[in-house]
Amino acid sequence: MKILYQYTIVRFLPFAETGEFANVGIVLCAPDAGVFAFQLIPTPSERVQQFFPQLHNALLPNTIKLLTDELNRIQQITEQKTSPQLFATFQELIRPREQIIRYSGQRSVLSAAKPAELLEQLTDQLVQS
Repeated sequence: MKILYQYTIVRFLPFAETGEFANVGIVLCAPDAGVFAFQLIPTPSERVQQFFPQLHNALLPNTIKLLTDELNRIQQITEQKTSPQLFATFQELIRPREQIIRYSGQRSVLSAAKPAELLEQLTDQLVQS
């Protein structure tokens, strides 16, 4: 059976003045299936370090750790939420803000894949490539 997933690309934007970013993860949500999942790049990421050579060595690992903690907290909270509440939480997470981590617009995919499989596919396609 296919499930409608919503997802967003997690973007690392260390220098707001240039507007340049690197994709560092995926957040996946399937409200009707009760799914909230995410996958972030491992740190240190040579790819991001090469993209931003002037970056302070601790900035990316610290940012990824804080983000992982926050997404784990949200994941725990969403376990008890209804479908509309889960979707509202996802939308609140990805709303535009001026911060070092930003999210792409909401995207959709209809898939029969399990959440972990789809996360892996999206990460390979949109983050690792």
